[in-house]
Amino acid sequence: MNIGIIGTGAYAIALASILEQKDINILMWTKIKEEYEELKNNHTNLKVLNYKLNNKVEFTNNLEELSNKSDAIIISIQTRFVKNTILELKKYYNNQPILIATKGMILDDYLLIHDFLKKELNTKSIDCISGPTFAKDVILKQPIGLTLTNNNDIFYKIFSNVNYVTIELNNDIIGIELCGILKNIIAISSGILYGMNLNTSTISKFLIDTSREIQEIIKKCNGNPNTFYTYAGIGDYLLTTTSINSRNFTFGLLIGQDKDYLEYQEKTTIEGLENLTCLYNFLKRKNIHYPLINILYDIIYNNIDKNILIDYINKKSQK
Repeated sequence: MNIGIIGTGAYAIALASILEQKDINILMWTKIKEEYEELKNNHTNLKVLNYKLNNKVEFTNNLEELSNKSDAIIISIQTRFVKNTILELKKYYNNQPILIATKGMILDDYLLIHDFLKKELNTKSIDCISGPTFAKDVILKQPIGLTLTNNNDIFYKIFSNVNYVTIELNNDIIGIELCGILKNIIAISSGILYGMNLNTSTISKFLIDTSREIQEIIKKCNGNPNTFYTYAGIGDYLLTTTSINSRNFTFGLLIGQDKDYLEYQEKTTIEGLENLTCLYNFLKRKNIHYPLINILYDIIYNNIDKNILIDYINKKSQK
């Protein structure tokens, strides 16, 4: 079995750390020269994760080579790079099954990633994997849970039967992708509330209200609201909206504490922030109004008093 992984960031390496225990040939791609050289020579990318991949894992900076040598492809790069990377891959794509391990949207097109792949690669062989798993935790090989769609048995076969990984199957790719997008945006809001030193009772109310909003949005987008009750849903939601290890939560925390968040924003990928405008336009196309997006945008970009977030919570109480 030959698996190509597009990406050599922290989560791509974490996924490779699971697969390298099996009888699988892994080829990882990066276009960043410094990363490629370090990985090729040392099997590490210490800038993102303190982990050394084993000698079975190989590396390339050529998408044609990755496609030609792969029976299936995993996408694990930042959302901002997905569009251009897929358009380049399109030249060499051989109709392999694809697994989405990126949480976010195609920013310029206001599309879920699986819809973009269908359109550009003319394929339905698409799956998605997601769950409450920070990369730095995955490499410790302690118990984790992941939700996986199962259009292609190949991905279930390669990720199952690993003693510390629990795989649950759920074929609602719309719901899984939306959970991964929405929880990052809500995590920024949650971080703001924690930074403002609001009591945990109020924050708990906010998290319950927004969890219901996620389910409503999934349903309106023709997904299954029950997908929220999976590792990809409530599992990832709880992890991201309450942990200092979440970049989205930490970004919100700095805003709530009235600290300089611009430096953190410049140095850190904050997926929720990147997807804020994109999600707004995606939902607008579907006639779905979600005020929390506007509120966050105003707090971050228009310097509106962050107490409007509390007003939002209060309005929920009056319904």
